[in-house]
Amino acid sequence: MSATEKPKILLTLPVKLESDILMVRRRARQIALLIGYGAGDQTRISTAVSEIARNAYIHAKGGFVDFFIDDRKQPIKLVIITRDKGPGMPDTALSVSDEHMGLRGAKKLVDAMKIDSSPAGTSVTLEKNLINRVIPFSAAEIDELANSLARLAGTNPLDEVYQQNQELLVALDQLSKSQTQLAEMNAEFIDKNRQLESLYAEVRALNNSLEERVARRTAELANARDEAIAAHELKSQFITNISHEIRTPMSGILGLSELLVSETTGQEHETAEFIHKSAKTLMTLVNDLLDMSRLEAGKLELVEEDFRVDSIVDGVFDSFSASAAQKGIVLDKKIDALLDCTVHGAACRIRQVLNNLVHNAIKFSDKGTVKVDATIQNRDGDTAFVRFAVQDQGPGISVENQKRLFNLFVQVDGSMTRRHGGTGLGLALSKRLVELMKGSIGVESREGEGSTFWFSVPMQVKQDAQQ
Repeated sequence: MSATEKPKILLTLPVKLESDILMVRRRARQIALLIGYGAGDQTRISTAVSEIARNAYIHAKGGFVDFFIDDRKQPIKLVIITRDKGPGMPDTALSVSDEHMGLRGAKKLVDAMKIDSSPAGTSVTLEKNLINRVIPFSAAEIDELANSLARLAGTNPLDEVYQQNQELLVALDQLSKSQTQLAEMNAEFIDKNRQLESLYAEVRALNNSLEERVARRTAELANARDEAIAAHELKSQFITNISHEIRTPMSGILGLSELLVSETTGQEHETAEFIHKSAKTLMTLVNDLLDMSRLEAGKLELVEEDFRVDSIVDGVFDSFSASAAQKGIVLDKKIDALLDCTVHGAACRIRQVLNNLVHNAIKFSDKGTVKVDATIQNRDGDTAFVRFAVQDQGPGISVENQKRLFNLFVQVDGSMTRRHGGTGLGLALSKRLVELMKGSIGVESREGEGSTFWFSVPMQVKQDAQQ
């Protein structure tokens, strides 16, 4: 289409009577519908056209309304022009009219409005963009639009009213159905709300019941805890008292049996020696039970003193030299040169742990050597961690059994317990004592290759240590 072509006229309507304004409004909506405007724009266009038609009727006693399509450039527009031969309009026509009516109201409903007024007459042009179309209208389309409008113009207005009434009835029926659906949804919502309230009441009841049960269970646990603490304290007190009661006569038995050993011979000497050995074992068990009771009650105190590591090891060897010799076991030691000095620590408890480990090494070995190594692991100023290791050539311990060794009253092999005796208390007590000294204890062993039990504890090294 060339730039010189004019907009394509669709329809011209006269406005001579007030009823013509209603006709112009109806035709404007039909044109907007046929061209492709949405429902909202159809209403805006028909309202704006009725306002400018009314303006021509009021100021000039009538005129004409022309409808054009201007598709010479984008965007495509619907153009409506009213023409009258009245006396013209003052420049203040827009400012004095109502904001929502007349020319001011029409201007707000379209994309552009232009007024040309002179004593010979007035023309008002409205433009409304057709956004959803980019292809110009063909001559065939314009003819079809014109024919459709002509057919609509020939219809009886009463038919249009009837059609509109039918559409209104359909709309009312749809509204009624919507109201019914809304009522059903509202009833369902009320039912669901009742169900939720019922569930909420159940949850609240369960919550209250749970709180009561938790409170009751908490009180029961608190009572059980208090009873357990009281029972533990009573047990500890009982063990302490009974241990003291047993130790008094046991001391007498040990003294008398030692005297018998030194003054008898032959069968009597062997019997006296067996009595003395059994009494020493029983006294050791009583002492271990008493120490364990004190540890569990948190009442065992460490007494620290100056001592020499080699003296501790020699003292332990002296205690077991006879039993080791009976089994043909050699006792050996290796003391780190840096420990050829005086140290300060819990000598009594270190001796007790070392005594337990050497006793076990001899008890579970049938031959070979039991060796004690004492070395400094690390040192920070005057404080050093001293590691004691007791190595034997016994049967060894499986990895699975190593995990249970330091548990209270645990024996890894029932057959060996029957053969060698023991309560499983020594290693558990040793572990507690080492931990009380802020140290660590462990074992390295393979079945058939012997075992090495070790413990490491901190102690103070005196200035006479070898550098």
